[in-house]
Parts: sequence; C-alpha cells; structure tokens
Amino acid sequence: QIIKDLVARLESEADSERTQKSFCDDEMKKAVEQRDSEQSKVEGLKAEITGKEADKAQLMQEIASLSEQIAENKKAMLEATELREAESRENDKTVSEAGAGKEAVMQAIEVLKKFYGDAALVQKGSFVPTNSDRSGKTVADLAPGVFDEDYKGSQEASKGIIGMLDVILADFERTGKTVTQEEADALEAFVSFKTENEADTLAKEGAVTTKEGEVATIQDGLVTLTDDLQTAEKSHAGALSELEKLHTMCVAGEETYEERVAKRTKEIEALKEAHDILENWQ
Repeated sequence: QIIKDLVARLESEADSERTQKSFCDDEMKKAVEQRDSEQSKVEGLKAEITGKEADKAQLMQEIASLSEQIAENKKAMLEATELREAESRENDKTVSEAGAGKEAVMQAIEVLKKFYGDAALVQKGSFVPTNSDRSGKTVADLAPGVFDEDYKGSQEASKGIIGMLDVILADFERTGKTVTQEEADALEAFVSFKTENEADTLAKEGAVTTKEGEVATIQDGLVTLTDDLQTAEKSHAGALSELEKLHTMCVAGEETYEERVAKRTKEIEALKEAHDILENWQ
C-alpha cells in the first residue's frame, strides 16, 4: 500500500507539473510576445521622434535663413529709400536753381536786347538836322570825313554779351531737362526695386509663417510621441519583469522540466516494478 501511495503521489505531482508547465508555456509566450511588441513600438517611436526632430531642426534653420533675408531686404529698402529721398531733394534743388538761372538770364537778355535795340534805332534813325540841304546833309556832312562809318563798337560788344548769355541759357535749359529726366529714370528704377523688394519680403514672411505653423504641428506631434514612448517603455519594462518572474517560477532550477519528468517516470516505473515483485513473490 505504501508503494501504491508513493506512485499515486508521484503521478499527482506529474499531473500538477504538467498543468503548471502548460500555464508557464502560455504565460511565457504571452510575455515574450508583449516584450517583442513593446520593443518594436519603442524602436518605431524613437525612429519617428528622431525623424520629426530632424524635420523640426531643418525648418528652424530655414526660418532663420528666411528671417535673415527678410532683415536684409528691409535694410536694403530703408537704405534705398534714404538715398532716393536725398537724390530727389538734390535733383529738385538743381532743377529749381537751373530754372531760376534760366529765368534770370532770359530777363538779362531781354534787357540787353531792348537797350541795344533802342540804341541802334537812335544811331540809324531819320532825324534831319537844321541847316541841312535838300538831302538832309549839313556842311559837316559834306566836309571830307576822317571816319566814313557810324560808331558800332557798343553794338559789337552787345552781340558778344548776348551770345555768351545765350550759351549760359542753353546750359541752364539742358541742365533742367537732363536732371528732370534723370530724376524720372531714378524714380522709375526705385519704384521697380521697391515693388520687387516688398513682394519678395512678403513671400518670405508668408513662408516663415507657414514653416512656423509646421514647426508647431511637429512640436505637438513630438509631445504625443514622447508620451507614447514613455507608455511603450513602461509596458516593455513590465513585460521584462513578468518574464523574469516566469523564468524564476517555470525555468530556474537545477533540473529542467523534461529532466524532472524523466526522473519521476523512472521512479514511478521502479515503484510499480517493486510493487509487482512484492505482490507476486509467493
């Protein structure tokens, strides 16, 4: 009976161990699958975070570059505006002075022409002196003359002065027209530059706004990914902890399950053989 009880106990232990072995196998499989799944999530989330951080860094670099270009555009616009205003004031002054000079010269020419024109009329008029003959000549006129021409010195001088003033007048007119045209050309060039500059600045500012929005979106995504990563890492750590517990419960020991089953089987067979011998010895 003792041998039968031993055999029954060993068989009961075998059944219990088979049940535990099945439990351990199932739980180990679940824990390994969870460990591998969470490890895969952790690796995937880290890769995604690295990619988004790289995208964010690239966008920040582009924003910095665009901001620098915008600053350069505004600086160039300010400098061009200051130069244009100074140039316009100088041109207006030059045109105004040329106009005033032209007016003064014209007045001077008019005065001189009037003066010398009246003098010429006096010299060449039809005045008939008294004591003259029928032709209007006096005794002095009929006498042999030392000078046989009218006095023209003042008339020649007037031609030179007026001619010189005409040249000065032409210079003033040319200066006024030239500077006026230069002012128009400079203004046109400035307006063209301003239009292009402001359009480029506006486009770059729009690009900065867009990229800043993308950075904000990425940042929000990074917050979510970081939270997901922390959750995955905790789950991974939990799976590792569970595996360690199962390993201690199911695997750790001097003998493996197979070795214990083999030894128990041999022990049961030996007990059964001994029981048969005792039962059949007579």
